[in-house]
Amino acid sequence: MKKGIDIGGTFIKVLWEDGKKEKHYIKDLKKDREALMEKIREVIKAGNPSGVGIAVAGFTSLNGIVYKSPNIPALDKTDFRKVLEDINIPFVVGNDVNLGAFGEWYYDYRDSKILLLVAVGTGLGTGLVYKGEVFFGVCGSALEMGHHTVKKGGELCNCGRKGCWEAYCSSYAIEREYKKLTGRTLKDYEIAEKAKEGEEEALKVVESFKDYLITGLMNGVHIFNPDRIVLAGGVIETFKEFLRDVPEKVKEISEELPALCLKISFSRAGEFMGARGALAYALKYL
Repeated sequence: MKKGIDIGGTFIKVLWEDGKKEKHYIKDLKKDREALMEKIREVIKAGNPSGVGIAVAGFTSLNGIVYKSPNIPALDKTDFRKVLEDINIPFVVGNDVNLGAFGEWYYDYRDSKILLLVAVGTGLGTGLVYKGEVFFGVCGSALEMGHHTVKKGGELCNCGRKGCWEAYCSSYAIEREYKKLTGRTLKDYEIAEKAKEGEEEALKVVESFKDYLITGLMNGVHIFNPDRIVLAGGVIETFKEFLRDVPEKVKEISEELPALCLKISFSRAGEFMGARGALAYALKYL
């Protein structure tokens, strides 16, 4: 039986072919390369799978090398072929949101010709499926829209650049903006609760996040002309009640022609989106 594994900044999430789910806490390991690699190997081998799909948060090449993981520094320069060379289990590796996009198409939207997935959590990732195939680009790093510039000379992103979309649409962006307004340090989900209670500062932060989200989505509409955009990730789930009108707002500010072809929806995969995509990719290609 095959399984999909999603290596994130806080958990490794696992989804088996029979629907069984697992979560392994790794936040304390994400700066300790040796300990993290050992944990990954342990999770991959557990249960003796017949094949494994591995989704990784970062700039991941087609041959399984993670060149940079802005939110999991211990993964930088990791070559999964070497990490797993003594483990006799077939595997495929890809960027988490690229594979997540494939999972959205594979399980929910096979009628889509061009599906764009935008996932907002610790960072912001995007993936594209064109006629049933993941668009990886020439070397595997396509669709890093989280690191396209939306404000030149703007806020610092975890990738080291300034003004990236992720620097305005991510958990750390929300937390940074709230601290600027209030001087208080809260987690994104705590800020969401404050907003639900009607706190003015929290609502301002939500509106700023939402404005940048809508702007970035409009850019995606104009660049790719997708027929389906799927919104996913922990931050999207946490703030979903404030985002119900995002599909309408994106279509309002986009050009009429691409807007006519477009549907925007929220992922049904929940926090196992990346693991589901990795499993789908393994099911198709292993």
